[in-house]
Amino acid sequence: MTILFAPTKLFNDNAQTTNQSTMYMDLTLKIVEEIKKLPKNEFQKMYKLSDKLIDSVYNYYQHFNHHDNYIAFDFYLGESFKAFDFTTLHEKDISFLNKHVIILDALYGVIKPLDGIRPYRMDFTIKHTKSQWKQVIEQYFIEQGHQEVLSLASKEFSNLLDKKKFIVYEVSFIDCYEDGCKKISVFNKQMRGHLLRYIVDHNIHEISLLPKTINGYKMKQNGLEIEYIKHHK
Repeated sequence: MTILFAPTKLFNDNAQTTNQSTMYMDLTLKIVEEIKKLPKNEFQKMYKLSDKLIDSVYNYYQHFNHHDNYIAFDFYLGESFKAFDFTTLHEKDISFLNKHVIILDALYGVIKPLDGIRPYRMDFTIKHTKSQWKQVIEQYFIEQGHQEVLSLASKEFSNLLDKKKFIVYEVSFIDCYEDGCKKISVFNKQMRGHLLRYIVDHNIHEISLLPKTINGYKMKQNGLEIEYIKHHK
């Protein structure tokens, strides 16, 4: 079982550095060089950046080669990663994490949890990113024999895989209140992190061994769709 996880736009400034690089760094650097050629105003428009963010994000790329490499799972600081809590992971479980988890990314393509990444901002909604990576990512999965995939990421990422070639289980968390049931973005992100931590802590290798309940959410599976539902009083 291979597990998909999603990158975030927030970073931990105190993350551990590493000399380990990502596997498609040559392609990443080519993309960075193309980005560097963009005028600042065009860059801002393409990336849909506010005036507050433009300078820092623009400088990520202009000075990309001068930044340190940070361990990916320590560097990302979104809700899912905070819930996972990488720094408290037992040493014996780190190799399991690195072997079974893959982050799909618009700049790096494929990131393993212990790979080194630099500050950046990019997602698959930006022009040409999907076309640049889709074939590369699918070829990687084929070569590695990753046929059964558990997606703890949004469909923006899992849709990079051809469902005719791979068995992809989609996981979502649903919260039910008096006025109905819905997916709440922040809870989905947090629970993906909690579920991944459970999987790693318990060395789960198969879909059938996923927990039936977690943090008050009960599993309901319909084929490749796995829903965890929580009823709030």
